Amino acid sequence: MAENYYKTCKELDECNELIEKYYLSGQYKKCFDGHLKIAEKGYPLAECQIGYFYYEGLGIEKDIDKSFYWTERAAKHGDRDAQVNLAELFYEKGCVVEKDNEKAKEWYKKAAINGHPEAIKKCSSLGIKVDS
Repeated sequence: MAENYYKTCKELDECNELIEKYYLSGQYKKCFDGHLKIAEKGYPLAECQIGYFYYEGLGIEKDIDKSFYWTERAAKHGDRDAQVNLAELFYEKGCVVEKDNEKAKEWYKKAAINGHPEAIKKCSSLGIKVDS
């Protein structure tokens, strides 16, 4: 799925390798460490993954504040999965930040413009017009 959205590059290959080598075998700490190195360089997919690892507490102690930081960073860098996560997990639920349905809608719309299928459906159900 990532290959259809993300442009082929060294970082994408590294993220996919980390998932195949470590995540799928339950070696979450190694997967986290590898993604963190890539995320610190500003690669959006890795940033999104780090946000997920912190949110779920995979390979690292669960830390919702750090999850928000990395998810927001990835969303601002254009990662559509992070944009949906930011809207759903944080702004809709009021997790770490004050509940803000308008901000949630803004992030859903950005994700929909980026072609995220769930965000497109969400925008449609909320009556949000999406001009791509």
